[in-house]
Amino acid sequence: MRSRIYWARVRHCRNAPVCNEFEYPLYVYAVDLAELPLLDRASRLFGYNRLRPVSLYDADYLTTGPEPIRAKLDALLAANNVDPDPVDAVWLVTSARYLGYVFVPVSFYLMYDAKGAPYAAAAEVNNTFGDKHVYLLDTPGGQGFPVRFQAEKAFHVSPFFDLCGGYRFVMDDVRERLDIS
Repeated sequence: MRSRIYWARVRHCRNAPVCNEFEYPLYVYAVDLAELPLLDRASRLFGYNRLRPVSLYDADYLTTGPEPIRAKLDALLAANNVDPDPVDAVWLVTSARYLGYVFVPVSFYLMYDAKGAPYAAAAEVNNTFGDKHVYLLDTPGGQGFPVRFQAEKAFHVSPFFDLCGGYRFVMDDVRERLDIS
């Protein structure tokens, strides 16, 4: 199995209108979506679409339906005029449910072609109001790692900021190391 658990640190810094800064450790899962059923069978502590101390549920990602995450992602690509056929592998970087509880501020989907090169990416952002928005990030077009993406802000996350502005994402190859900013 290639999926892995990373120990990570989340850092947030806001200078205006009110200064606020925090940093905390957490565990992040980088999962090859094709391995989810195998992970479910391999560990009594991990569950895929079933309650375990640590689990991932398809219904927590992209849409609330029970369809597999990969099928939902392919539909998202097709709906945005991105051909899903070249996607050979999808890695999901996310926080898992712990004892049934989950709040995932952001999940990343990194899509690779048959040669292992980056094909596309998506960032699924959740807020504390129970809303979510998926940013389908531009295909990197043959770009190597780290890949860089931009997206205009289209979703209200913080009560301190309006919808003006955008996001810049830089992602390394999560199959080897976790570095997303």
